[in-house]
Amino acid sequence: MKTASKIKEVVKKKASKKSPVRLVDFPVDVKKPSKAVLTQSKEVTAKQVKEVIEMGLNTMNIEKTMTDVIVRDFDNRNENDSLLTTELNEIFKTGDERKVTKVKKWVKTRLQTLIKNPPIQERLLGEKVKEQQITIKKVTKPMVDNVEGIYLDNFNESDLGQFKTIRISKVKEELTIAEELLKWMRSKKSDGLFTGDKTQMKDIDCYDLEAVIAIAESIKKNGL
Repeated sequence: MKTASKIKEVVKKKASKKSPVRLVDFPVDVKKPSKAVLTQSKEVTAKQVKEVIEMGLNTMNIEKTMTDVIVRDFDNRNENDSLLTTELNEIFKTGDERKVTKVKKWVKTRLQTLIKNPPIQERLLGEKVKEQQITIKKVTKPMVDNVEGIYLDNFNESDLGQFKTIRISKVKEELTIAEELLKWMRSKKSDGLFTGDKTQMKDIDCYDLEAVIAIAESIKKNGL
């Protein structure tokens, strides 16, 4: 009530002086943040500690089974599709937001982490493990465009948003100046500097080199 009466008082004064009413004229009650208080945790019992160890051992057994299934699923995949990617895509189609949220978290924190383990990578890739890595992810636009050529599988627009097995190159290519220029032009596809697709990256006719030459001549003549 005190705040309301103060507001009325401010409005009345401003009206008498024919002054505009501004938000800064009104009082604001600001509460000071409460200080953090350290609290003593309740002591655990010997029973709880034993239960935690038991749960840890059970988790190890569960993850061992999960790893075995994941490896066999990868071994029997059809190109970039497997039973696991198919099931994940089906779950996301259901529209069950609660389940989808949980599965998203599981994919990010457990599934991809298990696949990323060096022994699993070596088991899945063999001698290629030094040059590649493999995982399960949703296909994104950069994977479809593959401007830098780091994705070793070919994806198209219809794959966007779908879970697939993805192979990624670890090898960093040493590019010539010409190759670096063409790579940059591909990244400017939206500006028209490259008009082809990923199968035409070596087709010089798909690059607007005249536009690049015009830019260079303009800089030479007028500066930046």
